[in-house]
Amino acid sequence: MATPAKRPREENNDQNNVNADLKTLCTNRANAFLKWFSSNDDNFFSGKVTIGPDGSCAQNGMVAIADVQEGESLFRISRKILLHPKSSSISALFEKDPVNSESGWSELLICMMHEYNAKDSPWKPYFDVLPETVDLPMFWTEEEREKLLTGTGVVEAVNRDNKKILTEFQSVVSPYLKKHKDTISESCDDLELYKRMVSYVMAYSFTEPPKDDDSDDFGEEDEEEEKSTIYMVPMADMLNHIANNNAHLSFKPDCLEMIATKDIKKGEEVFNTYEELANWHLLHMYGFSEAYPANHYDTVDIPLDLILDIAEEEAENKEFARKKSLFFKQKVMEDLIGDIVVGTKGILTDDRLFMVLKVMEMSPSQFAIYEEECEEGWEEDLDEDTSVLTEFEKMKDLSQTWKTIIYRSATESLKRYKTNVQEDEEKLKQIDSLNSCQQYSLHLCYGQKMLLNKLINACK
Repeated sequence: MATPAKRPREENNDQNNVNADLKTLCTNRANAFLKWFSSNDDNFFSGKVTIGPDGSCAQNGMVAIADVQEGESLFRISRKILLHPKSSSISALFEKDPVNSESGWSELLICMMHEYNAKDSPWKPYFDVLPETVDLPMFWTEEEREKLLTGTGVVEAVNRDNKKILTEFQSVVSPYLKKHKDTISESCDDLELYKRMVSYVMAYSFTEPPKDDDSDDFGEEDEEEEKSTIYMVPMADMLNHIANNNAHLSFKPDCLEMIATKDIKKGEEVFNTYEELANWHLLHMYGFSEAYPANHYDTVDIPLDLILDIAEEEAENKEFARKKSLFFKQKVMEDLIGDIVVGTKGILTDDRLFMVLKVMEMSPSQFAIYEEECEEGWEEDLDEDTSVLTEFEKMKDLSQTWKTIIYRSATESLKRYKTNVQEDEEKLKQIDSLNSCQQYSLHLCYGQKMLLNKLINACK
């Protein structure tokens, strides 16, 4: 899905000429793409909007050229032009010899590489309008990631991605391409091309949720219907994202339709939303982030291990506190419980934090009963009211011990970043002088620190 511009404008003639050439190229390709899209009689494109770089916050986008009313259809996309394994020119190959992979993306990526390299591919105008590179952190240098993103969770996510991408290409995709080199061009057997297609799927694909099962045959659900389907959706991915969006993509039996969710004035950009995503997820998957406090879905994680260690330190009976702490850390290792997530209004994983703090203050007899119950089946919920943690304003009613543990955990979490809030605020004053990697990283880090500071202030 289209992302904001990757580089701020420079005030020199050479750069201005480059920007002008890029804008002209983008405009020409957007026009060719729109012509291709409109040539399909099953598609619809409103005369009240246009696409291209003009008026957009990014390299491409959609802008209203007339007032649009809430509920109006902006465009409809026939399912015939969605790009996925079953619609590609090598669909018969996948039916005969399916590709099995851990990610579930391999068939889509292979068909994309094939269509990208095929000169007569019906999706050529679509690939032409996509950016040559998506500036995701996975393409940054390791030094850039460590310098700009340490503490945000993105570094770890990218490292996991890169490892999985390489493993799946070497063990699944490349052998499949070699096996079918008579059908698929050998030029597709290219790790860099594969990573480029991965970036397109990360940044531009859409996932259709499973269909509702209306069958009366309980227990005999269609496995195909249970799975979500990933598509490349020409035109829908031209729209940029903000949390406060003004359009929404609707999946219908014969088409996908973009509908205005509020009135859009002439000259305003049309924005979709990529679901309720925090800034770290936006930067990791789409290559951008929103300036604080625009993203009301933003979050920051506090490691559960950190909270447990501090709870141990605050306990009077440290040996017994250690026993309870190890109990939870074992659940973390077993992936039964995760970190604590802080949102813009309070703790999002309130039941989890409440449970941990409640158990850490249990007496030996209480904990013995709880531990025995957990052996019968692990549950995070203690069936108690946890709303006191869901809003920062309510946290004043917490016990002093709980407030101390939360306060210290949030304060300690601030130390994992390379810079502090004051340094970030100085950089924000000169943000136009920073490149896009630096800008988006700054928005991400500053937003997370501001959420931690909200929590600190609530528990003082």
